[in-house]
Amino acid sequence: MLTLVPQRRLMVGLLVGVPLIILITVHPAFLLLVLGYYVVLVGIAVADAARLPGASGFAASRVLPQPFSLGEIQAIQVLVAHGGAAGLPAEVADHVPLELRPDRRVIAGSFDQEGLLTAEYTVEPSHRGSYRFGPVDVRCWRPGGWLMRQVRIKADEAAAVYPDVLAVKRYDLTLRRGMRIMLGLRRARPPGATTSFAGLREYLPGDDFRRISWKATARRDSPVAMEVEAERGQQAILALDCGRLMTAPAGLLTKLDHSVNAALLLAWVAQSQGDRVGIMTFSDAVRRFVAPQRGAAQVSHINKVLYDVKAEYSEPDFAEAFGHLALRVSRRSLVVVLTDVLDPEASRDLVAHAVRLSRRHLVMVVAMSDPELLAARDAPIDAVGRAYEWAAAEELLSARRASFEQLRQGGVLGVDVEAGRLSPSLVERYLELKERALL
Repeated sequence: MLTLVPQRRLMVGLLVGVPLIILITVHPAFLLLVLGYYVVLVGIAVADAARLPGASGFAASRVLPQPFSLGEIQAIQVLVAHGGAAGLPAEVADHVPLELRPDRRVIAGSFDQEGLLTAEYTVEPSHRGSYRFGPVDVRCWRPGGWLMRQVRIKADEAAAVYPDVLAVKRYDLTLRRGMRIMLGLRRARPPGATTSFAGLREYLPGDDFRRISWKATARRDSPVAMEVEAERGQQAILALDCGRLMTAPAGLLTKLDHSVNAALLLAWVAQSQGDRVGIMTFSDAVRRFVAPQRGAAQVSHINKVLYDVKAEYSEPDFAEAFGHLALRVSRRSLVVVLTDVLDPEASRDLVAHAVRLSRRHLVMVVAMSDPELLAARDAPIDAVGRAYEWAAAEELLSARRASFEQLRQGGVLGVDVEAGRLSPSLVERYLELKERALL
């Protein structure tokens, strides 16, 4: 690889010599002038090259998110070091997989006085899976110089994009702070289908006043609150449709990837409430089944299952999937079916088998509205063509609502939200069910 690249002023200098070369045709005496000019120019370039850092002394490394989270904007730092490059301006180009959607290819910066350069850019992964970073290209120069040093530093590195673990970390932080701040969530009493007395403690600002123990308060002459804990032992099964309709894009991610992120967050929330949680993935047959268990290790297991989930261009077999659940899960559970819902005719099998399963379990069918379809319905009608577009969108959405109404009449719960709001909406509905003691 060429390690010296001319700067603009050197290119200009070379072009200035062209008229002198033409003068040679007028009189041979100009040959000495041309030779002298280019000898001086080359001498200046060689002297400038000697003042640049050597090509062999560069080292590079990256600081990557651990792990990458699907659909999240995350920062990557590239560190480049060379003792002879202290104070020099530079540009860094990282060979990042395009599937990670980097916000820029080249990052400008400068080496500090110790010869260290830190460049940062962001990525927004749109697909799960394993990826590999390539080398790092660095270009540095002296202000007012004639040449640039350009090197390629070997920095191959593997990385993996998992379901959205950052959402889990954010929700964990809200629980530690004793509040819910996710989109659509309200401040509420501690969740739980039923609660039991766990002790007394001093009343703190922000505690639910309904938890005040008036007898204990009267005895101590200061506010005392009762601590309660959610009843343990309930369980939830996440049934993830990996069929043809889940391959459809819904914004940056596919419907399946939105469902994967929501399933991981719900699994973590369920285990944080002391519930057992399991998962089943299916398309035209059951692909994976993880029996419900408690604990963080179970969530890690589910995360590994979700990492490998792929959408298939086949129709989902709800009869086999729900029949499998009925055989494997005898205890009454919350069954969350992450799928897509169309008109009553297209969703006939889903509705029939979900209603049948609801005789033993609490079934909740979760689907995402198409953002483009909602936009077509909600946009202003300012032309005849827009009127037809609105009518078509409204017809499709009306048919979808009819399918959800059939589910409701059969005793099946329904959640129909925009893709970007799926995770918080699903968690909110789960917590509402626990608070209302429906699980």
